[in-house]
Amino acid sequence: MKLRYNSAGITLIEQLVALLLGTVIIASLYEFYRAELFRTISQEAKVSTLEDARGALDIIVRDLRNAGSWGTGSAPPERGGTDDPNNDADTVCNRVYAASGGMIHVQMDLNGNGSCADTEPRENVRYELTGPTSTCPGTNIIRRNGDCLVANVKIAAVGKLFTYYDVTGADLGDSPSPTAIKRIRIAFAVQVKNPDPQVGGNMMSTLSTSIELRN
Repeated sequence: MKLRYNSAGITLIEQLVALLLGTVIIASLYEFYRAELFRTISQEAKVSTLEDARGALDIIVRDLRNAGSWGTGSAPPERGGTDDPNNDADTVCNRVYAASGGMIHVQMDLNGNGSCADTEPRENVRYELTGPTSTCPGTNIIRRNGDCLVANVKIAAVGKLFTYYDVTGADLGDSPSPTAIKRIRIAFAVQVKNPDPQVGGNMMSTLSTSIELRN
């Protein structure tokens, strides 16, 4: 049997159709790869930011739980200036020196040397929600004794980083009596820029916890 040979080969239309199909397949693969790549990068950025924020939250919790820990069994006298920044009428250190929705100042005597002004270990600690600095970005930041602890902070209720409750569980408001505080709730979010330029905006993670004060 004699075979016939098609001398016409592949037509221009067939070539164009093949090119079009190849382009569609390559474009689909590219978009899939790109989406997976940016999803991975976004997750890594979000996890890294969240881990840093959790570490900072652990520091805040540790300090607040140690508030009012007097190594000698009673609060040592204030020294003025170093542990009494307001130079008020107090004569002894305070478990909670001052408190508001965006700030808390606590004292302790961890080493039992009769002073609550030591810096190692840190015994006179002030946390506050403030604006950004040149090295600590974001609309809000959390400072620990003036140093940047958490950057890019977002607060659900403006200025409400801390919420205070008394021994009965009643909310003490934004200007509580320091001696009435029994439990403190901390709540804030951290945000990081979405690395995918097609999506834009910020990715956000929320952290919260409650602490029962010692005394």
